[in-house]
Amino acid sequence: MALQGDLKDFSITEIIQLIGQQFKTGILNVQHGRKKVEIYFLDGVIVHVFSTYRAKKDHLGEILVKAGVITQQQLDQALKVQEETLQYLGEVLIDLQWLKREEVLRVIENQIYETIYDLFQWGEGNFRFDLRLVEKYRRIPLALSPENVLLNVLRMLDEWSEIEKKISSPYTIFEKVSAEEMGDGYGIGELGEKISAEGEVIHGLVNGELTAQEIVDRSLLGKFQVYDSLVKLEEGGLIRSVAIERPSLRDLVTGKTFRNISSVMRLGILFAIIFLLIIFLKPFLKDVVVNSRIEKSEVNLPRAYSGGLHRTKILKALKIYVLEKGEYPEDLQQLVSAGILADWDLLSEDGQPYRYKVGSDGRIRLSP
Repeated sequence: MALQGDLKDFSITEIIQLIGQQFKTGILNVQHGRKKVEIYFLDGVIVHVFSTYRAKKDHLGEILVKAGVITQQQLDQALKVQEETLQYLGEVLIDLQWLKREEVLRVIENQIYETIYDLFQWGEGNFRFDLRLVEKYRRIPLALSPENVLLNVLRMLDEWSEIEKKISSPYTIFEKVSAEEMGDGYGIGELGEKISAEGEVIHGLVNGELTAQEIVDRSLLGKFQVYDSLVKLEEGGLIRSVAIERPSLRDLVTGKTFRNISSVMRLGILFAIIFLLIIFLKPFLKDVVVNSRIEKSEVNLPRAYSGGLHRTKILKALKIYVLEKGEYPEDLQQLVSAGILADWDLLSEDGQPYRYKVGSDGRIRLSP
């Protein structure tokens, strides 16, 4: 099956669904600039992911060390065994009896969800699906249904903005609400189905000292699950935020904003060069500024060209909407509600709102 193209024309949802529905085995390669993700399918189910852009701290071994499940010495030893045997690291750790299958499985599943979640943020890039033999984990029963993965990722996309409003910083510290404050007989058990088993794990880690990020690191449950549980626990009156810890320089450098120190160094060198150029050229720049005038100039796009851009944008937006929703919108305003277009995209060069209809031949006609 030759499946390749541009993410502007086909959504990640549609691509993954197609591979799953046809029970294909192979590797889906998605690339945007230097970022690259590989999703491994075996008979239509997802069995592995690989990404080139994730920081070292997001690797399986580093995650397990931060969680305190294994030591750095054990990780170094396991990596040596992996180099000799060419096994997956998770399987090496299981063979050495340092971890249970469930613990490794939990981390790998979270990595898959978070990697595919990232893909939804790209918006552009190229994809190609190659039919190839794929080797699954021998000792880890990992086989994720594409439909379930997409449903969970879409839920993450839908709820994440609200969660971030309530936990704006990964350095937020939470503490448990005391039994005296909650009242007699009230506790985590009283919330019933509102708090999951994962929520109970998170509640056990809250101690008034750990930050939200440290709870993510120790729980092995992934950022979304932890943040979602923290919000529900706080809304249930079981915990409360008490402070935001000031991040260390090391956290800033190794965090999401600065994924690697070389990028920071390059940025510093660039600023230093600009600063030196300003000093060197200061006399010349002063003369230019004093003796120059800025003349007003008006440049307008031709009306036909401007209108053509609007129409092309609307037609492409309709195609994206159909791919995502499986049907055409009732009116163009739904493209705005879906976050695909802005209100002004629906206005012609004369300020008149566009309307559309689908003809019997399947063609879309826009007016005015």
